[in-house]
Parts: sequence; structure tokens; C-alpha cells
Amino acid sequence: MEIRPVSTEDAEQISRIRRLNGVREEVLAVTSERLDVTVDFIKSLSDEDRAFVAVEKKGEIAGMAVLIKNRSFRRRHSAMLAVMVAPYYQEKGIGTALMKKLLDEADQKLGLHRLELLVLTDNTAAINLYKKFGFKIEATRKNAAVKGGRFVDEYFMGRLNKKGDSAR
Repeated sequence: MEIRPVSTEDAEQISRIRRLNGVREEVLAVTSERLDVTVDFIKSLSDEDRAFVAVEKKGEIAGMAVLIKNRSFRRRHSAMLAVMVAPYYQEKGIGTALMKKLLDEADQKLGLHRLELLVLTDNTAAINLYKKFGFKIEATRKNAAVKGGRFVDEYFMGRLNKKGDSAR
């Protein structure tokens, strides 16, 4: 497996993964989501953002991770992240590899102090992955999303980079 930066050529495979059962519900995508939504998202990434894909043999994308740096002056030390892995590649270390790459970029290259994410409270595998990397549940957002026709809660999780604990 190779972890590499995302490109617009990856959009079709990423869009397909987002619409798969087992991913769609967790990333709040819809089956009718169009390819241009994914293309536009990839094009919108700035030089301070990071997005990587995990590519298996024969060029098949197994997952994607993205880090979006906060643009606000007083929050520029932080970023939001998200990870998704195709169902047939889950529990094979893909999420772990993507998280390692994102956290290395965030901590070492971007020098970020705080990382944040949102995850549905019933997504145990993702929650365990995030906890493995030091994320802690900071809040529960009640009825934050609709999944399967029902309101579901969402955790707001955060992680602090202990290196360089002073504001710049």
C-alpha cells in the first residue's frame, strides 16, 4: 500500500467510496452525490491543507484522509480532519496508516497545536482509531445528523500536540 497526496484524477474512486454502504452513512454523503462535488472539494484544498489517499495494488484507492487548516487568525493553530476507508478495506490498517501520515504532517510540517474531528457516536471503529492517536471526546452534539431516518448524536473530539505548547 502507498500513501500519497490526493489528485483530481482520484475523484471518481473517492466519490464511489463516499457513496458505498458502510461509508455513506458515516460521512453523511448521499447516494446521488455527483462527481463534481468531489472534484470541487479536491480543487478547493489550499497549500496549508492536506489530503492523502491509500492506494492498494493495481491503483485501487482504499481510503482517504483530509486535514483542513482553520483560516481564522485566532484559530490558525488548529485544523479539522476526517478519514474514510472503503468497507472491504476496513480493519486492515488503512485508517491507521492514513492517520499516521496526517498527524505527521500536522505535527511536524504544519506545526499545528490542535486537531479536531466529528464522528457519529455509533461509529465505534473510528472512535477507537481516533482514541489510539490521542483524541479525546470533548462534547456530544445531540441529534447532530440524520442516519437511517433517525436523529443521531455526534462526538466532537480533539487532540493537542504537546510539542511547542506556547502560542506563536
